[in-house]
Amino acid sequence: MKRLDPETGLIEELYEDADGLRVRRTNPNIQSLFDRNKALADVAPSMVGEAATRYVGSVDAITAENWAKECGAAIGTGEFMAYCKRKLLDSDNAKFLVKGF
Repeated sequence: MKRLDPETGLIEELYEDADGLRVRRTNPNIQSLFDRNKALADVAPSMVGEAATRYVGSVDAITAENWAKECGAAIGTGEFMAYCKRKLLDSDNAKFLVKGF
């Protein structure tokens, strides 16, 4: 059984194997997320004045889930947020940023 979330493009597929019921989550096209981040970077304020609290970027659900497994902390915890910041400072993940930290 497959289920598509039209808002995020996330595809959840349920299947059964020898070990039991499995869920496979994929996001075949996160380009719309990158395009949105790029568009927000064009209009986001710089790091002066009211920009002390500003939008940093977006990470898709699959990536957040993988990072939570890597760091061993639940999504939304301080430990997870610190791990995300380290990951986002890596040039491989810069596409998730709007203007950086």
